[in-house]
Amino acid sequence: MFRKKRSHFLLATLVLGSLSVSMTVLAETTQTSEVKETSSTIVGDTVENDLDVTTDLEEKNQPVISEVEKKDTEVSVDSEEVSESEEMFEETEEDEFYYPSNRSDLEPSFRTFAAPRAKAKNDNLSIKDKNKPRADFIDVSSHNFDISVEEYKIIRSYGVKGVAVKLTEATSYRNPYAKKQIANAKAAGLIVSAYHYSWFETTAQAKAEAQYFAKMANELGLPKSTLMINDLEDNKIKYKNGHTENAKAFEGELNRLGFSRVNHYLGLHWIRENRIDTNKLGNEKVWVAAYPFTPTSQQQHTQYGAWQWSSKMTFPGVHGVFDISSDYYGSYSEQTISKPLPPQGNYISDGRYVEITKKNYSRWSSFDWDFRGKTDEIYGKKFQARGRYQHLNGSTYFSLYDNKGTWYGYLNADATTVLNGPQGKYISDGRYVSISKDNYTIWSNLNFSSKKGMTKDVYQKTYQAKGRYEHFNGSTYYSLYDGKGTWIGYLNDGGAKTIPNRSGVYISDGRHVTVTKKNYNTWQNFSWKVRENSSEVYEKTFVAKGRYEHLNGSTYLSLYDEKDTWHGYINISATKVGDGAQGAYISDGRYATINQKDKILFNDFNWKERKSTNEVYEKTFNTRGRYQHMNGKTYYSLYDSNGKWHGYAESNLLKFGNGKQGAYISDGRTVKIMKKNYSVWSNFGFKTEKHNTTNLLNQTFEAKGRYEHFNGSTYLSLFNDKDEWMGYLNANAAVFEEVIEK
Repeated sequence: MFRKKRSHFLLATLVLGSLSVSMTVLAETTQTSEVKETSSTIVGDTVENDLDVTTDLEEKNQPVISEVEKKDTEVSVDSEEVSESEEMFEETEEDEFYYPSNRSDLEPSFRTFAAPRAKAKNDNLSIKDKNKPRADFIDVSSHNFDISVEEYKIIRSYGVKGVAVKLTEATSYRNPYAKKQIANAKAAGLIVSAYHYSWFETTAQAKAEAQYFAKMANELGLPKSTLMINDLEDNKIKYKNGHTENAKAFEGELNRLGFSRVNHYLGLHWIRENRIDTNKLGNEKVWVAAYPFTPTSQQQHTQYGAWQWSSKMTFPGVHGVFDISSDYYGSYSEQTISKPLPPQGNYISDGRYVEITKKNYSRWSSFDWDFRGKTDEIYGKKFQARGRYQHLNGSTYFSLYDNKGTWYGYLNADATTVLNGPQGKYISDGRYVSISKDNYTIWSNLNFSSKKGMTKDVYQKTYQAKGRYEHFNGSTYYSLYDGKGTWIGYLNDGGAKTIPNRSGVYISDGRHVTVTKKNYNTWQNFSWKVRENSSEVYEKTFVAKGRYEHLNGSTYLSLYDEKDTWHGYINISATKVGDGAQGAYISDGRYATINQKDKILFNDFNWKERKSTNEVYEKTFNTRGRYQHMNGKTYYSLYDSNGKWHGYAESNLLKFGNGKQGAYISDGRTVKIMKKNYSVWSNFGFKTEKHNTTNLLNQTFEAKGRYEHFNGSTYLSLFNDKDEWMGYLNANAAVFEEVIEK
């Protein structure tokens, strides 16, 4: 037979998580009777619909709008229909499981685990971890080798009460360590159960394997009261037929051989894929294996007898890693006591959440059938079934608690629908909501174990609540999506308010904005009817009295001019926000010459005077930036060559040049060249000399025009007596022979 090396035992596995949430179970004491109940009709659920309203009219405070803007390429989600199954798949994707696989001792394969998604962590768990499910019992095989009494005692010191030991596999393998593993476990005070790794595909094979299993149990001296477990997990037989009947045959044969207690170990995927019927086996007899990626203290799968939640448990001072499980029924970790059961049976820890879906059922205060109330009074409400009883009359009774811990009595499970978790069932919605509070958490799941964000980061944004959950805690949680269909997360409805359409709510604003980008129209409404073309609003300043945070992800400003005339909605991306009615600063960088006297340069846009244009008349400045004021005028911010700011000049006070030379100024005076070694330039790049004054000394020319250059010099545009242009000359090289009145 194949014997694995110790290193194989240390191979890692991890598992996906579940949405199921369980709470601490409180034991209940009851009295008994033998009364059976009757059932009543089922009342269906209703689904709320949503309407989207469109209008062409601007209402200054609350326009009604709809549909998706064509110009900004955002996506409409109105036509989407998300089914409950689609919703649940997306939002519970991170809560799947890994399952045990390929752990046979008959085949030379590593101990591996089925992984539907490559998402598992590989870290071992420690028994000292605080946030974990109950650790009631372990199971061991040849992979664990010999375990000493002292090691078992260490394990027991951490609350572990039982150990399930592998004895056999098929009809040809016996665990060579089983005898010592069992003896040492008993010596350490642990409850011992035994399991058999099954390969049977027929009832005859099942009986043969049961006989092989029982034979070794008898040889090891295990009492007939020992819990015997059918380990049905191998993927090579998973898709064969008849597993339920074969498992029942295995159990029946063990019963015939004197072993009265038989349970069944199954991967959760076997159950979910309907490979086996646990109702026929008895859910309390099922030991289910499902490994969360990140185990927490939440007890899951409490409808079964036990839950194996990890294969990666370690104990300080103990070699190797162990499979670890929670025992919900006491079968694996409590001594069996021969005493008669009451008619309702033993209390079974549960923890699932249920909704009351049938009327006319009685609630009981005890199993002497003391009447407590009717389901009519609590119809449609949610409760936690902290525990349950499998009554002799064939019915299951839940012990129900509300979200405040108030007990509502025992109720026949037929009057309820079991929910996926405390969040309840998914309810299709489709309404639009605006984030109205900035201090709410957006959750990744409804276990509230993972945050996706905070509403302060998306305050006043618009989303679609494609679905919602009416949670056990009394709150409603929206499942939010943006306009591109991206899931945002779960949000308590207290953090948002519903709105009639995807445009969002009207939000007062009041900022001044300048339209700084071309190709953005303004809209008459959110059906995208054009109000004004881009050319009509480009580089104009408006007051944005309000705005809308649209579902498509864009913000739209409602624009008004100085006369309070509405100009439509514009995407905020086309604008730049300013500090006042002057609008936003727009970079310029040109050069302009002051061409008017007796005017004012302003210090600010409260119109405080900085200086008179008389002080800078015919000076050239760099217009570093400009403002397109709401009053319709343009104001330039003027700087000289030393970087000194001279104020804001209205555009009509300036004449722009083609460069630093400034604007051309007509002149007409006659000048005489008086200095040598001055260049007469071809252009204001000052790189190409057309003439030199050394060759033109004492000659006269006409200065038809001049430039007051940004560098502080005056340049004359000279012509000779043949009206031929000579070039540009610095005025310092010449004198005027006649004075022309400016």
